[in-house]
Amino acid sequence: MRTIALALAALAGLTTVATASPFTRTSPTGGALPAAVTEIGGVVMDLKGLNGVRVVTQAAASSLFVGYAPSNPFSFGAQGGFTPAVLGALGGGLSAASIRITLFDGDTASGNFDFNNNTFHVGSSFASAANFGNWSVVNTENTSSNGLTVFNTDVGFRNQDLSTGFFQTANAATLATLFGELQTGSVKFWINDVDPYDNYYDFTQGVDGGLINVGTGPVVVPGVPEPATWAMMLIGFAGLAFTTRRRKQVARAV
Repeated sequence: MRTIALALAALAGLTTVATASPFTRTSPTGGALPAAVTEIGGVVMDLKGLNGVRVVTQAAASSLFVGYAPSNPFSFGAQGGFTPAVLGALGGGLSAASIRITLFDGDTASGNFDFNNNTFHVGSSFASAANFGNWSVVNTENTSSNGLTVFNTDVGFRNQDLSTGFFQTANAATLATLFGELQTGSVKFWINDVDPYDNYYDFTQGVDGGLINVGTGPVVVPGVPEPATWAMMLIGFAGLAFTTRRRKQVARAV
């Protein structure tokens, strides 16, 4: 019995170490990500339409950039597959968007990745891209390479750590710009650095999986009705039930 108890205790200890936080699997825009999205790695886009429908994509880690910036600004990856049918599912626009990024290092000096010097943009070209803001204000988790062991949480992408975090926006102007860029069928991910060429970037780390045939996406995720929509649906169902019952009563009377 003692041997069994020790074995169970050891198994419990291993389970604790290998338990991931829900942080990287939960989008600020739409909640739980589809099961095919990896724990960390690649670039995950969660786009919520005006009708509540979500479109989720994942660019594979192996398709992304590693090395010193070749230019400024520069693109570290891309995502395609935004066909008219996919964009049509969003109801004519976006109500929110979140983009999950995994990055190792990013600074040749100690401390955080060029504090407040870098901004993230998404678009077919940098000149027309939507600005998602500052890399130093994003909530992140530092994890093992498979994303299953969480070492700590932080704000910003730390030096010599594998960090994963979500950029997010509900700004109408930013979302309108992004939706316009999606009409081209594909977008690129850009970094603009106030103090360029001193950073080493590795976006290839993390689990190199993808969503449907490794990073091709997108996947349409049906939306959950808003509370007001639920209320209207319930009123409609109640009205339908009352009408049906009334018709039956009239039929019996006749």
